Amino acid sequence: MKRSGILAITLALTLGLGGSWAIAAVQDSQRSRQQCQQLVDRVNQGYAQTLAFQGSDATALNRLAEQLNTIAHSLRQLEIDRPPLRRAQQQFVQGYRDLSQGYRGIVEALEVANQAPQNETGLQQVQQAQIQVKEAGAAAHAAARHIDQLARDLNQLCRGN
Repeated sequence: MKRSGILAITLALTLGLGGSWAIAAVQDSQRSRQQCQQLVDRVNQGYAQTLAFQGSDATALNRLAEQLNTIAHSLRQLEIDRPPLRRAQQQFVQGYRDLSQGYRGIVEALEVANQAPQNETGLQQVQQAQIQVKEAGAAAHAAARHIDQLARDLNQLCRGN
């Protein structure tokens, strides 16, 4: 075979492999963008639930806690295979669970206070419930701040894709 024929075959193979690599890179980028979008959409559902919340009684707070737990579950169900996105997914799942648990802690304390008898023992129960509300509220606030930071990080991560 002539040298020009070998060169032509080598060039064709190189271009063919390079084209395959370019197609794979585009598909990989599209997959990352799709996974980012899925993750952002679920996180935004959690934000929407929190922003739409109205009420201050135990029933309303408990409903919000359940909704946030559902968001955590739906985040966990996403099929994310990109390692940085998978880590973000896991962190959001934990963040929404923590936020839900914080609200549940408030609900439990409110229920204790509402059921406390009107005597010295009941007064002590109410005072203890107030402490628990503050602690659970602080935990919920910390979880919300963490979720906010995770959202900023996710936006930064997804801009790079």
